[in-house]
Amino acid sequence: MGHTVKSDRLISTLQKELLEAKQTARHWELLATTDDLTGLHNRRMLHNVDQKISERRDGSKTTELTLLFIDLDDFGKLNKKFGDDVGDEALRLLGKTIRKNIRESDIAIRKGGDEFVIILMGSTPEMASATVVKRLQLMLDGELSLKVGDTDIPIRGSIGVFAYDQNITPFENLKQADELMRTQKQARKATLIPQNVPHISLITTPRQSL
Repeated sequence: MGHTVKSDRLISTLQKELLEAKQTARHWELLATTDDLTGLHNRRMLHNVDQKISERRDGSKTTELTLLFIDLDDFGKLNKKFGDDVGDEALRLLGKTIRKNIRESDIAIRKGGDEFVIILMGSTPEMASATVVKRLQLMLDGELSLKVGDTDIPIRGSIGVFAYDQNITPFENLKQADELMRTQKQARKATLIPQNVPHISLITTPRQSL
């Protein structure tokens, strides 16, 4: 009887220690993949994004995935004119805006600098363009701004909408997205845009089968 009680206590202790070890591992994983400035995932998450996608599908039969690639306009000029602190605040504000406009199941990553990546679960580019992109577009078309002294600084940017292809690596997806984004930015900057015309542009790639 005494032996059985001791065995039960040992098993209970080991189970508790295992649970604590798993919680500690998750805590450190979260710290390692979190961007300090925005609270979103950092670039390290890109190495594990396919695994994260599989986890968040949670048995769902929906395979549609859409990648949003956000790049702020003239972020270097903003830093140069107003200082890094204002630039950091602009990034924090965009991170907060992204979190408010996506679901818990979606994946938001600060790729680095002023580039952000969002992976929308169970969404086609067409669906995303009519919902999340539309909301973010309004924000990046002048509604999102910082006040520095008596000056309101609009936070503008470009959004690319892409059908995420799990047959290639996350970095290959991002490479394609980045190339299209740069082409679009160059084309827009080559044209003088009146102040009353939106500075944000939308690129949507054809849907790919996964």
